[in-house]
Amino acid sequence: MRKPLNWVLLAALVAIASSCASSKNWTYLRDFEYGEVYEAVNAPELKLQPGDEVMIQVRSTNPELAAPFNAGAGMSSIENAASTNAVKYLIDPKGCIEFPVIGTMKIEGKTLKEVKEMIASSIIDMGYIKEPIVDVSMGNFTITVLKENSGSIIQAGNGPINLLQVVAQSGTGGQLVKIKDVMVIRTEDGVRKAYSVNLQKKDLFDSPAYYLQQNDIVYFKPKGQRESQPFRTFVSALSPVLTLGSIVSTFFIWMRLIDDGKE
Repeated sequence: MRKPLNWVLLAALVAIASSCASSKNWTYLRDFEYGEVYEAVNAPELKLQPGDEVMIQVRSTNPELAAPFNAGAGMSSIENAASTNAVKYLIDPKGCIEFPVIGTMKIEGKTLKEVKEMIASSIIDMGYIKEPIVDVSMGNFTITVLKENSGSIIQAGNGPINLLQVVAQSGTGGQLVKIKDVMVIRTEDGVRKAYSVNLQKKDLFDSPAYYLQQNDIVYFKPKGQRESQPFRTFVSALSPVLTLGSIVSTFFIWMRLIDDGKE
């Protein structure tokens, strides 16, 4: 009697171990320890690229002096944003915008702060306003998210946004994708590059792809299985039941073994 029971016990333990091992495959930040102190990397400042949109508004204690710098009517690359009194500028392929009064400004590779300082300095140097207030923000910070059979666009305001925030917003489940190999595709200075990020390792925070840039593409690769979605849902729902059944079976088997030992 004991020998068959031993085999059943072994099978139950294997089932439990398999369930635990399987769950680890989609656990994030597995090597992140409680109480440990890790150096934090600040989010880099975004650098503007051709095709980006920037919202610019010039203000002054005398609104009449600032008005000419907020005029956008009749200019094809400018769209007036009435709700904020700001003006939307599209950076052309040469990395430039046409700014009222000042003229052509090359802002490719500049940060929003640097553009703000450029405009303010030009207005002061030209003698129009002594202390201009310049507001500059991103108008089209977007991230493209690709999954096995779907995709989405995430609007991130002025950015930046990090990879874990994208995971949360896109609803990407670790059971269906390779979280050990998330691909981030980035284009900079006319060069396209792909990064691989492991969401199970704490060093993802040090990856140049952790903080995403505008127009980045995040690709969550599907796992090897090709079962249908209903089958995956069925297996996912059944897994806790099987685990619970294995635990209950193990309990009764141990009780039976104890009883046999007493005989």
